[in-house]
Amino acid sequence: MKKVKTKIMAALAVMLCLSAGVALCGFTTADTASAQAAEVCVHEYKTEIVDATCSEMGYTLYTCEKCGDSYQDDFTDTKAHNLVDLLVNPTCTNKGYTTHFCRDCGYYYSDTYVDPLGHDYVEEVTVATCTTDGYTTHTCSVCEYSYTDSVELAFGHNYGEEVTAPTCTETGYTTHTCEHCGDSYTDTETEATGHSYEAFDIAATCTAYGYTEHICPDCSDRYVTDYIKPLGHNFAETVVEPTETEVGYTIHACTDCEYSYLSDFVRSGETPTDATEPDTPTEPDIPTEPDIPTEPDEPTEPDIPTEPDEPTEPSEHVHTFRLMSQLNRDEKYITIEYGCEDCEEKNTSVVQITFTSENGNRFDFTADENGKVDYSEVTAGQYEVEMFDENGDTIMWYELTIEGEQAPDTPVEPDEPTEQPVPDEPDEPTPDEPTQPTEPDKPTDTDKPSDSVQDTEPENKGGNAGLVVGTIITLIALAGGATAVIIIIKKKNKKK
Repeated sequence: MKKVKTKIMAALAVMLCLSAGVALCGFTTADTASAQAAEVCVHEYKTEIVDATCSEMGYTLYTCEKCGDSYQDDFTDTKAHNLVDLLVNPTCTNKGYTTHFCRDCGYYYSDTYVDPLGHDYVEEVTVATCTTDGYTTHTCSVCEYSYTDSVELAFGHNYGEEVTAPTCTETGYTTHTCEHCGDSYTDTETEATGHSYEAFDIAATCTAYGYTEHICPDCSDRYVTDYIKPLGHNFAETVVEPTETEVGYTIHACTDCEYSYLSDFVRSGETPTDATEPDTPTEPDIPTEPDIPTEPDEPTEPDIPTEPDEPTEPSEHVHTFRLMSQLNRDEKYITIEYGCEDCEEKNTSVVQITFTSENGNRFDFTADENGKVDYSEVTAGQYEVEMFDENGDTIMWYELTIEGEQAPDTPVEPDEPTEQPVPDEPDEPTPDEPTQPTEPDKPTDTDKPSDSVQDTEPENKGGNAGLVVGTIITLIALAGGATAVIIIIKKKNKKK
C-alpha cells in the first residue's frame, strides 16, 4: 500500500513541474502576440491611374499613404504609335526610302526602298600638250563626283629653226620655236657686222650748202661732213624795151639756178591824145635774196657701234631643261630623263616624285643618278603622280591606277570606276514591342486592406524567448521530479 502511495506522489510532483513550465511559456507567448498586434498598419490607400503609352500598359496604382505599401490592377493595353512619314529621296549612290517615326516614343522603322539613281556623267577631254598630259574627266552632273581616265602622256616640243642674220649694230642668232605651243629659245649668236659707209659729195648751189654724205648701204645709216658755203647767184641782165602798150623793164636772171627778178621799169614814148593813158604798172617787189642758210652744226660723228657682248662661256649657259618620262607597269618603276635641250647637262637627281592616293596617303621618291624611280612599295589604288623640279615647280602630272596584279607596259585605260558600294538595305528595324507587364498576383485576402486586424496571428517575435525559458523550467521540473522519485525509491530501499 505504501509503495502505491509513493508512486502516486512522484507522479504528482512531475505533473506539478510540467504545469508550472507550461503556464510560464503560455504567459510569455501571449504577452508578445499582444505587442505585435499593436504594431500592424491599418492601410489607407490612395488611387492613381497611369495611362497607357506606345510602349507600356496602363494600370491603376494603389499606394498606402501611411507605410508606402502599393500594388497594381486594372491593366489596359498599350496605345498605337503616332507615326509621321519622312521621305528620303535616292541619290546617285544611296537608296531612297520612307522612314516612319513615332512622335511620342521615338520608335521608327523604314520601308519602301528605291534603288540608287546612278551617276550621270559628263565628259570633258583635256588634250595633251608638249609639257602636260591629256586625259578625259568624267564628272557627275548631279553630285559632282568625278574621275579621270584615257591618259595620254605629254608628247614634247617639236622645235623649228629660224636664223636671224647679224646687222651692222645687232648680233645675229638662231630662234627655235615649237610648232605646237609656240615655246621658243635662242642660241648660236653671231657678232654684229658693223657699218660699211660710202661717201657721196653734194655740190654747193647758189643758195644751199654743199657737203659730203656718208651712207651705209646695209642699213641706210648716214652722217654728213665737209660743208661748203652757198655760191650765190650769178645774174645776167636782159633789157626789154617799152612799146606803145607795154612797159619796158630789165630782167635779172641767174645763169646757174634759173632764179630771176625784174627791175628798171620804163614807160613807152608819147601817147596819142585820144588814147587813154595806161595805168602805170606797179613795179613788182624785187625778190629778196634768200637768206643765206646758216651753217648747220657740225654733225657729230655717229656712235661707233659697240662690239657685241662676247658670247657667254659654256659655264654661264642658261639651261633649258626638258622632262621625258617612261612608265613600266610590269616592274613598277618610272624612268625619267631631265636634261638641257641645248647641252648635255643632266639634272635627273633633283626631280622629286610624289604619289598621292584618293584617301590622302602619300609616297615620296627621288630619282637616282640613272633617272629611275622604283615605286613597287606603293600599294594598289588610284594615285596622282606629280613631278617637281629643284624649285618645287610642277613639271609633269598625271593619274595612275596601280592594280593588285601587274598591268601591261603601255598605259591602258583604267577600268570604269566601280560605283560606290550601295549600302545593304538595312534590316527593317523591329524594335521589341514593349512586353506586356505581367499582371501581378491578385492580392490574397490577407494582402487586401481591411478595417480590422488580420485574423492570422502576427509573427511572434518575442515568443521564442518565452518558449525557451518555459522549456528550461520544464526540464528543471522534470529533473526535480525524477530526483524526488529516486529519493523516495532510495528511502524505500534503506527501510528494507
